[in-house]
Amino acid sequence: MKYELRPPKMPGLARYRALRRRTPGASVIRSLEYEMLEEISLSGRILDYGGGQGASYVSLLPDDIELLSVNIDTQYNPTHLIGVGEALPFGDGHFDGAICLNVLEHIYDTRFVLDEIFRVLRPGGVLHISVPFIFRVHGHPDDYSRHTTSWWRETMERTGFAETVIEPLVWGKASSAQLIRGNGLWPAFTTWRNMLHDIAMARLKSKDRACISGRYGASVSAVSPGWWIAAVKGKAPVG
Repeated sequence: MKYELRPPKMPGLARYRALRRRTPGASVIRSLEYEMLEEISLSGRILDYGGGQGASYVSLLPDDIELLSVNIDTQYNPTHLIGVGEALPFGDGHFDGAICLNVLEHIYDTRFVLDEIFRVLRPGGVLHISVPFIFRVHGHPDDYSRHTTSWWRETMERTGFAETVIEPLVWGKASSAQLIRGNGLWPAFTTWRNMLHDIAMARLKSKDRACISGRYGASVSAVSPGWWIAAVKGKAPVG
């Protein structure tokens, strides 16, 4: 399997303003997830595993895709309601792509879900996953796992994907620490202060202006609140 762990994107003022404008009041990791969702390419018939029309990110998806969703919870208004551990109600190679956002940490048998999504993807189809790493335990209805990039690399290869790219969903060390400590008395100010601090540190310690490179970039990636994983079934490039 071809594998790439990308360095964190460089934080900056213009990017900060875009994140705050797109998702006002959201946590840093949620803002970064939605930023990624707007950057990826989705077309054709797409599976939304664990989502539905009631999910907050649906408005960010392209209007011209055919979106089918599965969920165990009716409040998200999925197109297909399934039970825990049930196989997907679709034939092999049914989808051109798939998304699975903030779901797999709530599923005990992660590999079963990945095998099922892999089965219903056509050759060349891409699965996009977002999962937390350094993030508080939150049950919906339960919370089982926080996996390293090494675990994801090995698991995606064993599932059968030909190419996997992992990108850390991280702004910087101060912002990651805030997720652990909590927001404090003035959440908006605390978030603003920490994000600006991370911008300054990244500019100071990284020679690259597109990403946080070198040792400092690796140390920032190591405290990432979450991962964005793009895996392709077949030999088509990950976009």
